[in-house]
Amino acid sequence: MEAPKPQESINLTIEDEKKKYNLIVSNSSNSLVINISEQGDLLKKEYSKEFTLRDLSQNGKFFKIFDDIASVIISLKETFENKKPQIKEENNYIELKIIPILTAMGETTLIIPIKKSDDKEIINNLCDIIKVQANDIKDLKARVTILEQKMQKIEENNNYINKRIKNKDSLIGDIIKNEEQYNLICDYIDKDKTFKFKLLYKGTKDGDTYDIFHKKCDNQGPTISIIESTDGQIFGGYTSKSWDINSKSDIADPDSFLFNVNIKKKYCVSNNKGLFKSNGCICDFGGGNFHELWLQSNYFSKHGNCDNGNGYNFKNYELSGGKSQFNVKECEVYKVMEN
Repeated sequence: MEAPKPQESINLTIEDEKKKYNLIVSNSSNSLVINISEQGDLLKKEYSKEFTLRDLSQNGKFFKIFDDIASVIISLKETFENKKPQIKEENNYIELKIIPILTAMGETTLIIPIKKSDDKEIINNLCDIIKVQANDIKDLKARVTILEQKMQKIEENNNYINKRIKNKDSLIGDIIKNEEQYNLICDYIDKDKTFKFKLLYKGTKDGDTYDIFHKKCDNQGPTISIIESTDGQIFGGYTSKSWDINSKSDIADPDSFLFNVNIKKKYCVSNNKGLFKSNGCICDFGGGNFHELWLQSNYFSKHGNCDNGNGYNFKNYELSGGKSQFNVKECEVYKVMEN
């Protein structure tokens, strides 16, 4: 017993100057079924009609030669591959013009009436469309929100970078020599903020005595002290508290830290330490019984000092380049202002 032949069908897109149509031609109970629907419109018009072989034979020479609908579909497929049919839309029907391969067969036009939909079907279609559009709008709003957040972050980042670049000249000078070192200092203080610096004290200009240091630097709020040794080490300390020559006790500062620019290390404070009370030293970081970084008065003719105490986390005099005593080339103290 022979297996039944597969049903032939045609699925084709036809385009005129204004619209696109989807054409489906199929075989249903030995009738030729033609469905045409508009593409893209919210409320699509659909046209549909079934033709028997007898109906077709009354529509021109093209259809008179066929004995069954399957043969009609095969021939139409070959015909459409050679030249697509033409569509002309009227008020309540569509004219489908078929142009045969053999011109002697003559053009054939089939009239396909509009498919009528009941009110319930129309309403259901509209509801489906509204649901899809509502979901699309919701998704679009979510995407817009994400884009707005990204744009805001980009703008904030640009403002952050611009402020940093604008303020770099307030710190770059004789000790901090380039933008990389400047950014390192800023990141140590707070990488999420920008700062402006005001030079309060410069040893080679103002003098290297204890009294001058406190005259220039006391009661200024947050400051950063930067030291350069004669062997090229750049290090120092930050405090969020004010220096005060009249302090009767050590000044605890949980936000203070020491740093070395050469090896790019930051040493955070521990054990509730910070600044030493006034004791005749300059830039004196530590507390209790331990000084960890300090300069003696008249330090250019004497020296600076580093000790491995318990106030900041470093060993082997790493802070000052491995030396417990060092010669000072320059010392600068800057007021730190959040910008």
